[in-house]
Amino acid sequence: MNTQLAAMDFRVLRFLRLLLQTGSVTRTAELLEIGQPTASRILARIRDLTGDPLLIRTQTGYQLTDHALALQQPVLDAIHSVEAVFQPQDFDPEKSDHQFRVACTDYATACIIGPLMARFATIAPRIQIDVTPLVPTSFSMIADGEVDFAFYAGLDVKGDYIVKKLFDDTYVLLVRDGHPLLEAADRKGVLEPSDIVPFRQIEFNYPTLERLRADFVMRVGHENPSTVFSAPFFTAMPFLVADSDAVAAVPARLGAQLSKFTDLHSVRFRTGAKFPYYLLWHERGKHNPAISWFAGEVSGIVA
Repeated sequence: MNTQLAAMDFRVLRFLRLLLQTGSVTRTAELLEIGQPTASRILARIRDLTGDPLLIRTQTGYQLTDHALALQQPVLDAIHSVEAVFQPQDFDPEKSDHQFRVACTDYATACIIGPLMARFATIAPRIQIDVTPLVPTSFSMIADGEVDFAFYAGLDVKGDYIVKKLFDDTYVLLVRDGHPLLEAADRKGVLEPSDIVPFRQIEFNYPTLERLRADFVMRVGHENPSTVFSAPFFTAMPFLVADSDAVAAVPARLGAQLSKFTDLHSVRFRTGAKFPYYLLWHERGKHNPAISWFAGEVSGIVA
């Protein structure tokens, strides 16, 4: 790199722009509010850098050289480029086609991403959301810039992350229409884990930092021979319980969604269990207006 260019400050570009506009060193110095000696030194530096006098004395006065005239647009472009570097970031969701990369389970996809997409169709129609499964490596992917956000429940994640708690959720029991437990639920108002012991149970496996683990909320103690199936997909539960007496415990927010769109029933289920749900992103996105906007929209959806 040219050492003189490396040492050049922005004032040199401003001086050159004004010189090309005014054709006068004196007028340029006045506009910049600098003395004539300082202006002469800056002009000398620019002449050294360009290898051209830029301004010459003629019989009719000072005139810009051909090279100086050819520099007018490049200098203006250079100034705009430098100014753009220091402009605050701007984000207009209505016009943006930004893609947000999100790691989550199907729980967040159904209860948060789904409502977000409905809202974005109105306020940010070109915004894209790319959902990938929440796996142990999702958090390192955020650190590496491969994922923007993760939705997760109560995991012990360490690192340079911003963590925003969204809500606490409890559990409901998902059963088919006409299930024998519905009468007991109507009579008692809420089912206990002991009520479901006679029935086959479908269990959810949730991701941790190391592996998938079974969610034990339906079990009496830690052993339950009635568990016949386990899956890492909450939204598979309707297909698994719809035609049998099997039952599945699902988060209350998801149960409410499923009851809207299926013939299944979400029954109050007293386990004492609840879990916090979080949105996580990397510290480097703290001042990114797109990241802040998305996090704000998520908070609004779940409120």
